[in-house]
Amino acid sequence: SSTSWKPCVQPRFDEFASCTIGPWVTRASPTEKHEVEEVMRSCGGAVQGVRELSPSLDANEEMIYLNRADGGFVYVDDGSYSFGPEKLDLTDKTMVMTSLAFTGSQRGWLTAKLSSEDGMVLQSTVLEMFRPISSVTEKLAVVDNLEQDASVPEIHWKRIQRVRMPNPSQPWVLARAKWEQQTLPDEASNDDDQSGTGPLMGWSFVETIGSKENELFGDIILGSESSFCVHMMAICQESAAARSTTRCYDSTGLLKGVAFLEGRVKGELD
Repeated sequence: SSTSWKPCVQPRFDEFASCTIGPWVTRASPTEKHEVEEVMRSCGGAVQGVRELSPSLDANEEMIYLNRADGGFVYVDDGSYSFGPEKLDLTDKTMVMTSLAFTGSQRGWLTAKLSSEDGMVLQSTVLEMFRPISSVTEKLAVVDNLEQDASVPEIHWKRIQRVRMPNPSQPWVLARAKWEQQTLPDEASNDDDQSGTGPLMGWSFVETIGSKENELFGDIILGSESSFCVHMMAICQESAAARSTTRCYDSTGLLKGVAFLEGRVKGELD
């Protein structure tokens, strides 16, 4: 319900950048470094954004520029972000992308292309990235293709941050948006070992929402029947930690809110 949302501090770009900039490696090639670069303002010393890797990790392909002034690029302090358009072009294929921080040294990086026909995800990728710390990368087990066909597990979300406009009818301007969070009671608080760098599994999917049943954005979309959410989620198969980002769009494709969720898988992992 909307009453349980409490205002929270807007994330700081320098915090986000310090968790993101620098070298990353994959589980399969722990010695081959891929560098996320900072982009400075041309007129002064401030960092204007980061250059994320190309989704294929091909050094010859253009890196993706995440500009902090881009309202479709929403980030939080731990290095997680959600990137996509402020207005979906419903006649074209659109890419959305998210990075989900699991520990200081591991992130799940997901991309998905949405098609206009029925809002379905066309193609999606899941990639695990690690900081190249010898003690971490030496222990990395090589895992063949990350499963994406397994059914999405049920998650007990513990902490949710979301950003939205103060008035739902206002057009999206991230600089004027309002940050809120919910902390939910934890069913089992003795299992907070988030230190594992176990294999990740990831999913991207689109959910059409009516306002009543949607706890994340029901108070924002105000009865719009054909609003939809793009969920991009990953879980650690070792620690059962779960992370997700959700982008909410109204029926005309306008961005209405972005949420960052942290929690744990309910029950046992297969």
